[in-house]
Amino acid sequence: MSLDRVRRQLESAESLGAVVRTMKSLASVRVHQYRRTMRALDASTFTLDRAARALLYLHPELAEPEPVRLDAPTGLVVFGSDRGLCGPFNDRMARVASAHLAAHAAAERTRVAAVGKRVASRLRVAGVNVAAQLAAPSSLSSVDAAVARLLDLVDGWRSEGVAERLLLVYSRPVGATRFEPRTVQVMPIDQAWLRSLRDRPWPARRVPMELSDPARLVKAVIRQRLALAIVKAFGSSLAAENAARLAAMEAASRNVEERLARLRADYHGARQTAVTAELLDVQAAAAALESGR
Repeated sequence: MSLDRVRRQLESAESLGAVVRTMKSLASVRVHQYRRTMRALDASTFTLDRAARALLYLHPELAEPEPVRLDAPTGLVVFGSDRGLCGPFNDRMARVASAHLAAHAAAERTRVAAVGKRVASRLRVAGVNVAAQLAAPSSLSSVDAAVARLLDLVDGWRSEGVAERLLLVYSRPVGATRFEPRTVQVMPIDQAWLRSLRDRPWPARRVPMELSDPARLVKAVIRQRLALAIVKAFGSSLAAENAARLAAMEAASRNVEERLARLRADYHGARQTAVTAELLDVQAAAAALESGR
């Protein structure tokens, strides 16, 4: 291999290494940013739970909503990504959603929505009929608009009577570079959760005071909790996506370092060969001049 060719490959690998390091830094910063957001959302969830707990303390009969059949029409929302370079993130989410559909007899009555074009394509390859495809947010500033679009879709499904239940399939980050898919039912509200709130003793001596119709208040709290659950799903999915991207960039960084080590060895070898050839040429020229004399 010529010296110029090895030099060009070495410069290309060094440029690629710089890009990978930059992407690693961005992914790491975003993972921490999204995790802080998740902690804030957990605090909001606690506040809504306390409000529901106060209402159920005053009206325990509200903890027995009308049950929903197990074979009721269902909406399944799968959270993925629009961007690549995140390893097996979208493939794994598609496998989890496909396995859930295969394990339930009412899969033919399930409307599937995909958040992110990459996970939507994986689902279609797996044979899943994607009824709706939404754009995945690229940052926290665009989560509100994504939540509004998803809520509009869910409201449309409910008005059509095709989604009495709503399941979210998304991932949570585990550690710095791993993620764990999970399936959460957000509609209808979990009756066991309502009963657990009702059965807890009120922590203060003062009795909570209601300011409106309790049934309407409970419905409002439940709707706010549904919206918050969707916001948490978006934020958690973004954190998991960047954790997967960080893992992919770390693997790419190791590959680049190994390639750089090989190219540096090849470069030094080619350079030594070129220097040796030049010395031999000089020696041969000097011997030719000496013999001519």
